[in-house]
Amino acid sequence: MRPHLLSLFVLALPYWANAQQEKKNVLFIFIDDLRPALGCYGDSFAITPNLDAFAEKSFLFERAYCQQALSGPSRASLLTGLRPDEIEVTDLETHFRSKHPDIVTLPQLFKHNGYESIGIGKVFHGSRRTQDTISWSSPPLYNLSIKKEEYTLPENRHGKKAAAIEIAERPNMDFRDGQVTVEALRRLDTLASRQQPFFLAVGYIKPHLPFSMPKRFWNLYNEKDLVIADPQVEERPQGTPSLAFHNWQELRGYTDIPAQGPLSSAKKKELRKAYYACISFIDEQVGALLSRLRTLGLERNTIVVIVGDNGFHLNEQDIWGKSTNFELDCAVPLLIYTPEHWRKSRRLPQIVELLDLYPTLVDLCGLTPLHKLSGRTLRPLFEGRDSWNNIAFSQFPRPYAAISNAMRQTHMGYTVRTPEWRYTAWYNLATQSLQFSELYRMMGTSIERENLSGLPAYRSIERELQTMIENYRKQH
Repeated sequence: MRPHLLSLFVLALPYWANAQQEKKNVLFIFIDDLRPALGCYGDSFAITPNLDAFAEKSFLFERAYCQQALSGPSRASLLTGLRPDEIEVTDLETHFRSKHPDIVTLPQLFKHNGYESIGIGKVFHGSRRTQDTISWSSPPLYNLSIKKEEYTLPENRHGKKAAAIEIAERPNMDFRDGQVTVEALRRLDTLASRQQPFFLAVGYIKPHLPFSMPKRFWNLYNEKDLVIADPQVEERPQGTPSLAFHNWQELRGYTDIPAQGPLSSAKKKELRKAYYACISFIDEQVGALLSRLRTLGLERNTIVVIVGDNGFHLNEQDIWGKSTNFELDCAVPLLIYTPEHWRKSRRLPQIVELLDLYPTLVDLCGLTPLHKLSGRTLRPLFEGRDSWNNIAFSQFPRPYAAISNAMRQTHMGYTVRTPEWRYTAWYNLATQSLQFSELYRMMGTSIERENLSGLPAYRSIERELQTMIENYRKQH
Protein backbone atom coordinates (compact mmCIF):
# COMPACT_ATOMS: atom_id res chain seq x y z
CA MET A 1 0.00 0.00 0.00
CA ARG A 2 1.29 3.47 -0.87
CA PRO A 3 2.41 5.56 2.16
CA HIS A 4 -0.23 8.28 1.70
CA LEU A 5 -3.00 5.70 1.26
CA LEU A 6 -1.81 3.88 4.38
CA SER A 7 -1.98 7.15 6.32
CA LEU A 8 -5.54 7.76 5.18
CA PHE A 9 -6.50 4.21 6.15
CA VAL A 10 -4.98 4.58 9.63
CA LEU A 11 -6.74 7.92 10.14
CA ALA A 12 -10.06 6.34 9.17
CA LEU A 13 -9.74 3.43 11.60
CA PRO A 14 -10.91 5.28 14.75
CA TYR A 15 -13.92 6.64 12.87
CA TRP A 16 -15.13 3.23 11.75
CA ALA A 17 -14.07 1.53 14.99
CA ASN A 18 -16.26 3.95 16.95
CA ALA A 19 -19.12 3.31 14.55
CA GLN A 20 -18.79 -0.40 15.30
CA GLN A 21 -18.73 0.07 19.10
CA GLU A 22 -21.53 2.61 19.52
CA LYS A 23 -25.16 1.59 19.52
CA LYS A 24 -26.45 2.06 16.01
CA ASN A 25 -29.33 4.40 15.33
CA VAL A 26 -32.13 3.51 12.93
CA LEU A 27 -33.90 5.80 10.47
CA PHE A 28 -36.86 3.87 9.09
CA ILE A 29 -38.69 5.52 6.18
CA PHE A 30 -42.10 4.10 5.19
CA ILE A 31 -43.66 5.22 1.88
CA ASP A 32 -47.33 4.47 1.27
CA ASP A 33 -48.45 2.61 -1.90
CA LEU A 34 -45.01 2.83 -3.48
CA ARG A 35 -44.31 0.18 -6.08
CA PRO A 36 -40.71 -0.03 -7.43
CA ALA A 37 -41.35 3.02 -9.66
CA LEU A 38 -37.89 4.49 -9.09
CA GLY A 39 -35.03 5.23 -11.43
CA CYS A 40 -32.75 2.90 -9.46
CA TYR A 41 -35.22 0.07 -10.18
CA GLY A 42 -35.01 0.75 -13.91
CA ASP A 43 -38.22 2.74 -14.25
CA SER A 44 -37.62 5.14 -17.15
CA PHE A 45 -40.60 7.35 -16.21
CA ALA A 46 -39.48 8.04 -12.64
CA ILE A 47 -37.58 11.20 -11.69
CA THR A 48 -36.10 10.20 -8.33
CA PRO A 49 -32.55 11.59 -8.04
CA ASN A 50 -32.32 11.40 -4.25
CA LEU A 51 -33.46 7.81 -3.92
CA ASP A 52 -31.29 6.83 -6.88
CA ALA A 53 -28.24 8.38 -5.22
CA PHE A 54 -29.07 6.62 -1.95
CA ALA A 55 -29.32 3.31 -3.81
CA GLU A 56 -25.70 3.70 -4.95
CA LYS A 57 -24.43 3.21 -1.40
CA SER A 58 -27.13 0.85 -0.16
CA PHE A 59 -28.35 -2.68 -0.63
CA LEU A 60 -31.12 -2.61 -3.20
CA PHE A 61 -33.43 -5.61 -3.05
CA GLU A 62 -34.68 -6.30 -6.55
CA ARG A 63 -37.42 -8.68 -5.37
CA ALA A 64 -38.92 -7.71 -2.02
CA TYR A 65 -42.53 -8.64 -1.22
CA CYS A 66 -45.09 -7.49 1.33
CA GLN A 67 -47.20 -10.08 3.14
CA GLN A 68 -50.51 -8.49 2.20
CA ALA A 69 -51.01 -5.72 -0.36
CA LEU A 70 -52.82 -3.37 1.97
CA SER A 71 -51.49 -0.79 4.39
CA GLY A 72 -52.90 -2.09 7.70
CA PRO A 73 -52.00 -5.77 7.43
CA SER A 74 -48.68 -5.10 5.69
CA ARG A 75 -47.49 -2.67 8.35
CA ALA A 76 -48.81 -4.76 11.23
CA SER A 77 -46.96 -7.79 9.84
CA LEU A 78 -43.67 -5.95 9.32
CA LEU A 79 -43.77 -4.17 12.69
CA THR A 80 -44.55 -7.34 14.65
CA GLY A 81 -42.35 -9.69 12.61
CA LEU A 82 -45.29 -12.06 12.17
CA ARG A 83 -47.49 -13.07 9.24
CA PRO A 84 -51.07 -11.78 8.79
CA ASP A 85 -52.59 -15.10 9.85
CA GLU A 86 -50.36 -15.21 12.94
CA ILE A 87 -51.46 -11.80 14.19
CA GLU A 88 -54.96 -12.25 12.75
CA VAL A 89 -54.87 -8.92 10.93
CA THR A 90 -56.13 -9.10 7.34
CA ASP A 91 -58.20 -5.89 7.23
CA LEU A 92 -57.88 -2.19 8.06
CA GLU A 93 -59.85 -2.26 11.29
CA THR A 94 -58.33 -4.99 13.46
CA HIS A 95 -55.58 -4.06 15.90
CA PHE A 96 -53.16 -6.92 16.48
CA ARG A 97 -53.27 -6.28 20.24
CA SER A 98 -56.97 -7.15 20.34
CA LYS A 99 -55.91 -10.71 19.54
CA HIS A 100 -52.30 -10.76 20.81
CA PRO A 101 -51.89 -8.08 23.48
CA ASP A 102 -48.34 -9.00 24.54
CA ILE A 103 -46.60 -8.76 21.18
CA VAL A 104 -43.56 -6.47 21.23
CA THR A 105 -43.35 -4.36 18.10
CA LEU A 106 -40.13 -3.36 16.39
CA PRO A 107 -40.09 0.24 17.73
CA GLN A 108 -41.23 -1.03 21.13
CA LEU A 109 -38.28 -3.43 21.32
CA PHE A 110 -35.88 -0.58 20.61
CA LYS A 111 -37.58 1.48 23.33
CA HIS A 112 -37.13 -1.39 25.78
CA ASN A 113 -33.42 -1.39 24.96
CA GLY A 114 -32.82 2.24 25.86
CA TYR A 115 -33.50 3.84 22.49
CA GLU A 116 -35.62 6.91 22.00
CA SER A 117 -38.38 5.51 19.80
CA ILE A 118 -40.11 8.17 17.70
CA GLY A 119 -42.91 7.95 15.12
CA ILE A 120 -43.65 10.80 12.72
CA GLY A 121 -46.22 10.41 9.95
CA LYS A 122 -47.92 7.18 8.93
CA VAL A 123 -46.08 4.23 10.48
CA PHE A 124 -48.86 2.00 11.79
CA HIS A 125 -52.04 2.16 9.72
CA GLY A 126 -53.56 5.62 10.01
CA SER A 127 -56.90 4.90 11.68
CA ARG A 128 -57.35 5.78 15.36
CA ARG A 129 -58.06 2.20 16.41
CA THR A 130 -54.83 0.81 14.85
CA GLN A 131 -52.42 3.16 16.62
CA ASP A 132 -49.99 1.65 19.12
CA THR A 133 -48.86 4.32 21.54
CA ILE A 134 -46.87 1.94 23.76
CA SER A 135 -44.46 1.41 20.87
CA TRP A 136 -43.17 4.99 21.18
CA SER A 137 -41.19 6.97 23.74
CA SER A 138 -43.45 9.99 23.14
CA PRO A 139 -46.80 10.44 21.38
CA PRO A 140 -46.48 10.05 17.59
CA LEU A 141 -47.18 13.04 15.35
CA TYR A 142 -49.05 13.28 12.02
CA ASN A 143 -49.90 9.61 12.50
CA LEU A 144 -53.61 9.68 11.66
CA SER A 145 -55.01 9.51 8.14
CA ILE A 146 -57.60 12.28 8.06
CA LYS A 147 -59.24 12.82 4.67
CA LYS A 148 -59.37 16.60 5.07
CA GLU A 149 -55.60 16.68 5.72
CA GLU A 150 -54.86 14.71 2.56
CA TYR A 151 -55.77 17.78 0.50
CA THR A 152 -54.35 21.30 0.34
CA LEU A 153 -56.83 23.42 -1.65
CA PRO A 154 -59.82 24.73 0.38
CA GLU A 155 -62.41 23.42 -2.09
CA ASN A 156 -61.19 19.85 -1.44
CA ARG A 157 -60.84 20.07 2.35
CA HIS A 158 -64.38 19.08 3.30
CA GLY A 159 -63.61 15.75 4.96
CA LYS A 160 -64.67 13.45 2.13
CA LYS A 161 -63.14 12.22 -1.08
CA ALA A 162 -62.86 15.06 -3.58
CA ALA A 163 -60.77 15.00 -6.76
CA ALA A 164 -58.37 12.08 -7.22
CA ILE A 165 -55.75 14.56 -8.49
CA GLU A 166 -54.90 17.84 -6.78
CA ILE A 167 -52.20 20.07 -8.24
CA ALA A 168 -51.51 23.11 -6.09
CA GLU A 169 -49.14 26.03 -6.58
CA ARG A 170 -48.17 25.79 -2.92
CA PRO A 171 -44.94 25.23 -0.95
CA ASN A 172 -44.09 21.81 0.49
CA MET A 173 -45.15 22.91 3.98
CA ASP A 174 -48.76 23.21 2.84
CA PHE A 175 -48.85 19.45 2.30
CA ARG A 176 -48.96 16.85 5.07
CA ASP A 177 -45.80 15.11 3.85
CA GLY A 178 -43.93 18.41 3.83
CA GLN A 179 -44.97 18.96 7.44
CA VAL A 180 -43.76 15.46 8.31
CA THR A 181 -40.35 16.29 6.84
CA VAL A 182 -40.03 19.53 8.82
CA GLU A 183 -40.84 17.72 12.06
CA ALA A 184 -38.46 14.86 11.25
CA LEU A 185 -35.65 17.33 10.53
CA ARG A 186 -36.30 19.07 13.82
CA ARG A 187 -36.15 15.75 15.65
CA LEU A 188 -32.89 14.80 13.94
CA ASP A 189 -31.34 18.08 15.09
CA THR A 190 -32.41 17.34 18.66
CA LEU A 191 -31.31 13.71 18.58
CA ALA A 192 -27.87 14.62 17.25
CA SER A 193 -27.14 16.59 20.43
CA ARG A 194 -27.97 13.67 22.73
CA GLN A 195 -26.07 10.57 23.77
CA GLN A 196 -29.15 8.34 23.60
CA PRO A 197 -29.48 6.12 20.48
CA PHE A 198 -32.68 6.49 18.49
CA PHE A 199 -35.17 4.60 16.37
CA LEU A 200 -36.83 7.24 14.19
CA ALA A 201 -39.68 6.06 11.95
CA VAL A 202 -40.89 8.54 9.33
CA GLY A 203 -43.98 7.68 7.29
CA TYR A 204 -44.98 9.44 4.07
CA ILE A 205 -48.54 9.06 2.81
CA LYS A 206 -47.93 9.83 -0.87
CA PRO A 207 -48.16 8.40 -3.49
CA HIS A 208 -51.35 7.11 -1.84
CA LEU A 209 -54.56 8.51 -3.28
CA PRO A 210 -55.56 11.31 -3.55
CA PHE A 211 -52.61 12.27 -5.75
CA SER A 212 -51.92 15.70 -4.27
CA MET A 213 -48.62 17.46 -4.90
CA PRO A 214 -47.00 20.87 -5.47
CA LYS A 215 -47.36 21.91 -9.09
CA ARG A 216 -43.61 21.92 -9.77
CA PHE A 217 -43.52 18.12 -9.40
CA TRP A 218 -46.42 17.77 -11.84
CA ASN A 219 -44.46 19.94 -14.27
CA LEU A 220 -41.47 17.58 -14.07
CA TYR A 221 -43.44 15.13 -16.20
CA ASN A 222 -44.65 17.51 -18.90
CA GLU A 223 -42.29 15.93 -21.41
CA LYS A 224 -43.02 12.35 -20.31
CA ASP A 225 -45.48 10.24 -22.29
CA LEU A 226 -46.93 8.08 -19.52
CA VAL A 227 -48.78 5.65 -21.76
CA ILE A 228 -48.59 1.86 -21.46
CA ALA A 229 -47.03 0.91 -24.78
CA ASP A 230 -48.49 -2.61 -25.00
CA PRO A 231 -52.32 -2.56 -24.84
CA GLN A 232 -52.35 -6.22 -23.75
CA VAL A 233 -50.76 -5.18 -20.44
CA GLU A 234 -54.05 -3.47 -19.58
CA GLU A 235 -56.04 -6.67 -20.09
CA ARG A 236 -56.85 -9.22 -17.41
CA PRO A 237 -54.70 -12.36 -17.55
CA GLN A 238 -56.25 -15.18 -19.52
CA GLY A 239 -58.06 -17.82 -17.49
CA THR A 240 -57.85 -15.99 -14.16
CA PRO A 241 -60.84 -16.36 -11.79
CA SER A 242 -62.89 -13.20 -11.27
CA LEU A 243 -62.26 -13.47 -7.53
CA ALA A 244 -58.72 -12.24 -8.15
CA PHE A 245 -59.91 -8.79 -9.32
CA HIS A 246 -61.92 -5.87 -8.03
CA ASN A 247 -63.80 -2.86 -9.39
CA TRP A 248 -61.23 -0.24 -8.25
CA GLN A 249 -63.49 0.91 -5.42
CA GLU A 250 -60.63 2.80 -3.79
CA LEU A 251 -60.36 4.99 -6.90
CA ARG A 252 -64.05 5.04 -7.79
CA GLY A 253 -65.03 7.18 -4.81
CA TYR A 254 -63.29 10.32 -6.09
CA THR A 255 -65.35 13.00 -7.77
CA ASP A 256 -63.42 13.02 -11.05
CA ILE A 257 -63.71 9.24 -11.52
CA PRO A 258 -66.80 7.46 -12.95
CA ALA A 259 -68.65 5.10 -10.62
CA GLN A 260 -68.58 2.32 -13.23
CA GLY A 261 -66.92 1.51 -16.52
CA PRO A 262 -63.52 2.29 -18.05
CA LEU A 263 -61.56 5.52 -17.86
CA SER A 264 -60.74 7.66 -20.86
CA SER A 265 -57.23 7.52 -22.27
CA ALA A 266 -56.67 11.09 -21.12
CA LYS A 267 -57.70 10.29 -17.52
CA LYS A 268 -55.46 7.21 -17.42
CA LYS A 269 -52.49 9.27 -18.56
CA GLU A 270 -53.33 12.00 -16.05
CA LEU A 271 -53.54 9.52 -13.15
CA ARG A 272 -50.22 7.91 -14.05
CA LYS A 273 -48.57 11.31 -14.28
CA ALA A 274 -49.99 12.31 -10.90
CA TYR A 275 -48.74 9.08 -9.29
CA TYR A 276 -45.21 9.66 -10.55
CA ALA A 277 -45.34 13.35 -9.61
CA CYS A 278 -46.19 12.32 -6.03
CA ILE A 279 -43.22 9.94 -6.02
CA SER A 280 -40.93 12.80 -7.08
CA PHE A 281 -42.40 14.93 -4.29
CA ILE A 282 -41.55 12.22 -1.77
CA ASP A 283 -38.12 11.76 -3.31
CA GLU A 284 -37.35 15.37 -2.40
CA GLN A 285 -38.60 14.84 1.16
CA VAL A 286 -36.43 11.77 1.62
CA GLY A 287 -33.48 13.65 0.12
CA ALA A 288 -33.86 16.35 2.78
CA LEU A 289 -33.75 13.75 5.58
CA LEU A 290 -30.70 11.99 4.17
CA SER A 291 -28.89 15.30 3.64
CA ARG A 292 -29.53 16.36 7.25
CA LEU A 293 -28.37 12.95 8.48
CA ARG A 294 -25.02 13.52 6.72
CA THR A 295 -24.69 17.13 7.85
CA LEU A 296 -25.23 16.13 11.48
CA GLY A 297 -22.58 13.39 11.26
CA LEU A 298 -25.17 10.71 12.01
CA GLU A 299 -24.73 8.75 8.79
CA ARG A 300 -21.63 6.99 10.11
CA ASN A 301 -23.66 5.23 12.78
CA THR A 302 -27.23 5.09 11.50
CA ILE A 303 -28.91 2.25 9.64
CA VAL A 304 -31.35 3.62 7.06
CA VAL A 305 -34.27 1.60 5.70
CA ILE A 306 -36.49 2.91 2.89
CA VAL A 307 -39.46 0.72 2.02
CA GLY A 308 -42.92 0.75 0.45
CA ASP A 309 -45.75 -0.94 2.36
CA ASN A 310 -47.35 -2.41 -0.79
CA GLY A 311 -47.35 -1.97 -4.54
CA PHE A 312 -49.93 -0.38 -6.84
CA HIS A 313 -51.58 -0.95 -10.23
CA LEU A 314 -51.88 1.86 -12.77
CA ASN A 315 -54.43 0.03 -14.96
CA GLU A 316 -52.15 -2.89 -15.71
CA GLN A 317 -54.34 -6.02 -15.81
CA ASP A 318 -57.47 -3.81 -15.71
CA ILE A 319 -56.73 -2.80 -12.10
CA TRP A 320 -56.27 0.56 -10.38
CA GLY A 321 -54.91 0.47 -6.83
CA LYS A 322 -53.74 -2.47 -4.73
CA SER A 323 -55.64 -5.20 -2.81
CA THR A 324 -54.74 -8.19 -4.99
CA ASN A 325 -52.25 -11.06 -4.97
CA PHE A 326 -50.67 -9.98 -8.24
CA GLU A 327 -46.99 -9.10 -8.60
CA LEU A 328 -47.50 -5.36 -9.04
CA ASP A 329 -49.34 -5.11 -5.72
CA CYS A 330 -47.02 -7.36 -3.69
CA ALA A 331 -43.62 -6.21 -4.99
CA VAL A 332 -42.15 -3.18 -3.21
CA PRO A 333 -38.90 -1.23 -3.22
CA LEU A 334 -36.53 -1.98 -0.35
CA LEU A 335 -33.26 -0.10 0.21
CA ILE A 336 -31.04 -0.62 3.25
CA TYR A 337 -27.91 1.31 4.21
CA THR A 338 -25.73 -0.05 7.01
CA PRO A 339 -22.57 1.75 8.19
CA GLU A 340 -20.51 -1.43 8.52
CA HIS A 341 -21.40 -2.71 5.06
CA TRP A 342 -21.25 0.54 3.11
CA ARG A 343 -18.35 -0.69 0.96
CA LYS A 344 -20.29 -3.84 0.02
CA SER A 345 -23.50 -2.19 -1.15
CA ARG A 346 -24.96 -3.76 -4.27
CA ARG A 347 -28.12 -4.99 -5.95
CA LEU A 348 -29.43 -8.22 -4.42
CA PRO A 349 -31.56 -10.51 -6.63
CA GLN A 350 -32.77 -12.83 -3.87
CA ILE A 351 -36.47 -12.97 -3.03
CA VAL A 352 -37.06 -11.49 0.43
CA GLU A 353 -40.09 -10.63 2.53
CA LEU A 354 -40.82 -7.48 4.51
CA LEU A 355 -41.06 -9.84 7.48
CA ASP A 356 -37.27 -10.07 7.27
CA LEU A 357 -36.80 -6.45 8.34
CA TYR A 358 -37.58 -7.01 12.03
CA PRO A 359 -34.97 -9.77 12.54
CA THR A 360 -32.48 -7.87 10.36
CA LEU A 361 -32.59 -4.69 12.44
CA VAL A 362 -32.51 -6.70 15.67
CA ASP A 363 -29.44 -8.55 14.40
CA LEU A 364 -27.59 -5.45 13.16
CA CYS A 365 -28.22 -3.60 16.42
CA GLY A 366 -27.37 -6.51 18.73
CA LEU A 367 -30.83 -6.81 20.31
CA THR A 368 -32.75 -9.89 21.39
CA PRO A 369 -36.36 -10.33 20.19
CA LEU A 370 -38.96 -11.03 22.87
CA HIS A 371 -41.08 -13.35 20.73
CA LYS A 372 -40.40 -15.79 17.92
CA LEU A 373 -40.09 -14.01 14.59
CA SER A 374 -41.28 -15.49 11.29
CA GLY A 375 -38.72 -13.79 9.05
CA ARG A 376 -34.96 -14.19 8.95
CA THR A 377 -32.10 -11.73 9.13
CA LEU A 378 -30.76 -10.35 5.86
CA ARG A 379 -27.26 -9.90 7.26
CA PRO A 380 -25.90 -13.05 5.53
CA LEU A 381 -26.94 -11.54 2.18
CA PHE A 382 -25.10 -8.34 3.05
CA GLU A 383 -21.99 -10.37 3.75
CA GLY A 384 -22.37 -12.77 0.81
CA ARG A 385 -22.12 -15.84 2.99
CA ASP A 386 -25.43 -17.66 2.84
CA SER A 387 -27.70 -19.54 0.51
CA TRP A 388 -31.27 -18.28 0.45
CA ASN A 389 -34.57 -20.10 0.02
CA ASN A 390 -35.88 -17.48 -2.49
CA ILE A 391 -39.54 -17.85 -1.51
CA ALA A 392 -42.08 -15.23 -0.44
CA PHE A 393 -45.65 -15.68 0.75
CA SER A 394 -48.47 -13.16 0.46
CA GLN A 395 -52.23 -13.34 0.95
CA PHE A 396 -55.45 -11.42 0.40
CA PRO A 397 -59.09 -12.07 1.40
CA ARG A 398 -62.29 -11.82 -0.60
CA PRO A 399 -64.57 -10.09 -0.19
CA TYR A 400 -62.65 -7.24 1.37
CA ALA A 401 -64.76 -4.49 2.92
CA ALA A 402 -62.97 -1.51 1.36
CA ILE A 403 -63.57 -2.86 -2.16
CA SER A 404 -66.92 -4.58 -1.59
CA ASN A 405 -70.25 -4.02 0.11
CA ALA A 406 -69.91 -7.40 1.83
CA MET A 407 -68.15 -7.48 5.19
CA ARG A 408 -67.62 -11.17 5.95
CA GLN A 409 -64.62 -12.84 4.32
CA THR A 410 -65.54 -15.98 2.40
CA HIS A 411 -62.21 -16.75 0.69
CA MET A 412 -58.52 -16.29 1.34
CA GLY A 413 -56.02 -16.32 -1.49
CA TYR A 414 -52.52 -17.47 -0.54
CA THR A 415 -49.64 -16.79 -2.89
CA VAL A 416 -46.16 -18.25 -3.07
CA ARG A 417 -43.54 -16.48 -5.20
CA THR A 418 -40.44 -18.35 -6.39
CA PRO A 419 -37.80 -17.15 -8.88
CA GLU A 420 -39.80 -18.56 -11.78
CA TRP A 421 -43.39 -18.88 -10.60
CA ARG A 422 -46.26 -17.11 -8.86
CA TYR A 423 -48.94 -19.48 -7.61
CA THR A 424 -52.14 -18.46 -5.81
CA ALA A 425 -54.53 -20.86 -4.11
CA TRP A 426 -58.01 -19.58 -3.17
CA TYR A 427 -59.55 -21.38 -0.18
CA ASN A 428 -63.20 -21.36 0.78
CA LEU A 429 -63.03 -20.34 4.45
CA ALA A 430 -66.23 -22.16 5.37
CA THR A 431 -65.03 -25.53 4.11
CA GLN A 432 -61.24 -24.87 4.14
CA SER A 433 -61.15 -26.42 0.68
CA LEU A 434 -59.20 -25.23 -2.36
CA GLN A 435 -61.68 -23.66 -4.80
CA PHE A 436 -59.64 -21.70 -7.39
CA SER A 437 -55.99 -21.61 -8.36
CA GLU A 438 -53.68 -19.44 -10.47
CA LEU A 439 -50.25 -20.33 -11.88
CA TYR A 440 -48.08 -17.83 -13.73
CA ARG A 441 -44.60 -18.10 -15.17
CA MET A 442 -42.76 -14.93 -14.06
CA MET A 443 -39.32 -15.23 -15.64
CA GLY A 444 -38.43 -11.85 -17.16
CA THR A 445 -41.77 -10.20 -16.47
CA SER A 446 -43.63 -8.34 -13.73
CA ILE A 447 -47.04 -8.89 -15.32
CA GLU A 448 -49.05 -12.10 -15.12
CA ARG A 449 -50.40 -12.82 -18.62
CA GLU A 450 -51.91 -16.33 -18.63
CA ASN A 451 -53.15 -18.62 -15.89
CA LEU A 452 -51.48 -21.99 -16.50
CA SER A 453 -53.23 -23.75 -13.62
CA GLY A 454 -54.76 -27.08 -14.57
CA LEU A 455 -52.75 -27.57 -17.75
CA PRO A 456 -51.16 -31.05 -17.89
CA ALA A 457 -47.72 -29.70 -18.79
CA TYR A 458 -47.52 -27.82 -15.48
CA ARG A 459 -49.15 -30.39 -13.20
CA SER A 460 -45.98 -31.30 -11.30
CA ILE A 461 -44.87 -27.71 -10.64
CA GLU A 462 -48.39 -26.77 -9.58
CA ARG A 463 -48.51 -29.71 -7.19
CA GLU A 464 -45.17 -28.66 -5.69
CA LEU A 465 -46.28 -25.05 -5.20
CA GLN A 466 -49.62 -26.10 -3.78
CA THR A 467 -47.81 -28.24 -1.23
CA MET A 468 -45.76 -25.19 -0.20
CA ILE A 469 -48.95 -23.27 0.49
CA GLU A 470 -50.57 -26.18 2.33
CA ASN A 471 -47.51 -26.44 4.58
CA TYR A 472 -47.51 -22.67 5.06
CA ARG A 473 -51.16 -22.70 6.15
CA LYS A 474 -50.52 -25.53 8.62
CA GLN A 475 -47.67 -23.60 10.23
CA HIS A 476 -49.68 -20.42 10.68
